[in-house]
This record gives sequence, structure tokens and C-alpha cells, in this order.
Amino acid sequence: MRSKRKGGAALVAVLIMLILVAAGTAIMIVTGKGRIKEAEEIPAVSREESSIAESAADESAAEVSQPESQAEPEPEEPGYPEPQKAADYKDMDFKKLEMSTKYGILLDVDSNEILAGSNYEKKLYPASLTKIMTLIVAVENVEDPKAKYKFTEKVLAPLIEDNASMAGFEAGESVPFDDLLYGAVLMSGADATSGLANMVAGSEKEFVKLMNKKAHQLGLTGTNFTNASGLHDDDHYSTCKDMAVIMAYALQNEKCRKVLTTDVYTTAKTKQHEEGITFYSICHGRFMGFFVDLDGDYEADGEITGGKTGFTDEAGFCLEAIYEYNDKTYVALTCKSTYMETSVQDTIILLENYVPKAGAKPAADKEDASSSDDASSESTDDSSSKEEKAADGQAA
Repeated sequence: MRSKRKGGAALVAVLIMLILVAAGTAIMIVTGKGRIKEAEEIPAVSREESSIAESAADESAAEVSQPESQAEPEPEEPGYPEPQKAADYKDMDFKKLEMSTKYGILLDVDSNEILAGSNYEKKLYPASLTKIMTLIVAVENVEDPKAKYKFTEKVLAPLIEDNASMAGFEAGESVPFDDLLYGAVLMSGADATSGLANMVAGSEKEFVKLMNKKAHQLGLTGTNFTNASGLHDDDHYSTCKDMAVIMAYALQNEKCRKVLTTDVYTTAKTKQHEEGITFYSICHGRFMGFFVDLDGDYEADGEITGGKTGFTDEAGFCLEAIYEYNDKTYVALTCKSTYMETSVQDTIILLENYVPKAGAKPAADKEDASSSDDASSESTDDSSSKEEKAADGQAA
């Protein structure tokens, strides 16, 4: 009897072991764990390989988990390439050339090279040279070029109080977009720039945002605008280099170029002005009787085809000229000249001394650097009255 009990116990033990083995196998199958391979069947993995694998896994996880909005933005390319110094660049010697300007630059628009300059990256007040950017922004952002803007006393009164230069529009007058453009550039009218700002952006404040946005797009780092006319503000500033780029960019736009080079323009007839208003370019008027003589033969070489003037007490007299010679375009800019007349002479001297021309004779060595005779250096009565009117304005 005792032997049967021992055999039965052994049988029970064997059955229990079989049950446990079967249960363990079932657990491995359910949990996805297969039979463990023998050591020699597992390929050896070095520490280095293991580290690389872990690093790759981490990078993959990071790429998946990183929100799309946090990705690094592509750097924005400037809308105009930064001008570079020409191989034969020359520093302007204001004292030697007897120039009254404190800042100057000569830009070859076609090659985008700075041929000559001095203090052209220093901060200055641009006065009404500002209106070149106003022109650009208005042309590029107007929704309906055929629309008109109606002036109000509320818009005009502060400009009159600030002694700003005006194109001559009146309260209640509905003015076409093109007339505002020519009024802003030819007559340097702050009334015209206010009309453009309100027409294009709803207010001058919003328009100025577009001006600064454009400056950023052009890669201008030394410029900030606070108004559309150029009336003085300590936070309204630029540099000669930046202003030259703005002009060069404007010349690429057919509409802007046409406005900047027009001599005379008559506005549409209105109730307030039954014959329209005839605008005479202040810039063209300044150069009346003057010419550029590159080779010293007392004959005109090339032509000043347009540009923009500017003046405030803080900015001095500023003049930016568009000069065409030998199928090339140049931008000559002088700022903070002492007087209106010397600003013209400064620009002529700049062109005559630094525009490339074999055998050119320095303007400082001539008896008359800008005219063929004494009479030619004097403007007509009409141009004189225009200049006096411009000089009286805070932003002419």
C-alpha cells in the first residue's frame, strides 16, 4: 500500500510540472514573447552601434513630436540687393571740393555699385526725400488707381499749422489718385501725401506701417519712418545709402519712374480748380540753368532727368538727382547742405568729379562748375518763385 501512495504522489508532481510549463508557454505567446534564442544565435552589438541606434531613435522621435509651427523659418531675402563699393570707389573730400554738404553718395543704378561717398551710412533726417517711399508704397498698394480722395478741413488744417509744403488741394475737393502722386513728388505736397495715406491705408498711421514694412523688405537697416511727408520727428530718420536704394528701387517701377522724371503736370478739373492745378517740378526748377560737364569742355554731358528735394531746419537742404549718361543711370544724393543754391552746386560737383569719364576735369578747377556763363546759373523768375515757395515749407 505504501508503495502505491509514493508512486501516486510522483505522478501528481509530474502532472503539476507539465501544467506549469504549459501555462508559461501560453503566457509567452499571449505577451508576444517568443522562445529565447541560444546565446550563439544572437548577433553581437557593440556599444558604439548601440549608442548610434539610440541617438537616431531619439532624433526620429524629436522630428515626429516637434510641432510644425516651431520649425525654423526660412530667412527672408531682401527685396533689393545691398549696394557694394565699386573696385575704384572714392571717398568724397567735401573740403577740397568746396562742398557744403555733410553727407553724400553716388550710386551706379545699373551695376548697383557705390562709386563715391562720405558718411553715407550715418543717421540723418531725410525731410521730403521721404516722399519717394510714399510714392512706392502708394503705387504698390492702391486697390483702385481710378478712385478719388475727398479732402476735408480736418486733414488739411494740421498741415497748414505745421507750415508744411502743399500742392494746393482744398477742402471738399475730390482728387484722382494720379494727381495725388504728382502733387506729392513734383510739388512735395504734404496734402497729397496725406491723401495718399488715407486713400491707400485708411490713415497715415497704418500707411507708415506699410512704409516701414517695405523698408524691411528692401533690407534697409538704418531707416525708420513716422509719417508720410517727411515733417521732422526725431524717430523719423534714414541714411544716404538707404535713400539711394529707395530711389533705385523706385526707378524699376514704370509708374514711379514716370512721376519722378516728369517736369510739368496738370491735374483734373474740379469745382475748386476749374482749370486744374499745374505742378512744376521743384527738382527740375532747382537745376534750371545748370548742367553737368564731365570732360571740362563747358558743354553738357548727360542729363539730370528728375529726382526729389527736401528741407527742414534739422535736415538742412537735401537733393537726390537722377542722372542719365551713356545709357546708364546714376543716383546722386547730398544731404544737409547749407543753402538751397549750394545743395544744387554740391550735387553738380559730386557728378562731375565721380561719374566715370576718361579725361574728366575736376569741377573744383573750373571757373564755373555748373554753367556755361554767369546768366545760366540764375533761374528764371518763375523758377525763383517756385524755389522760394519750396524753401518756406517745412518739408519741401
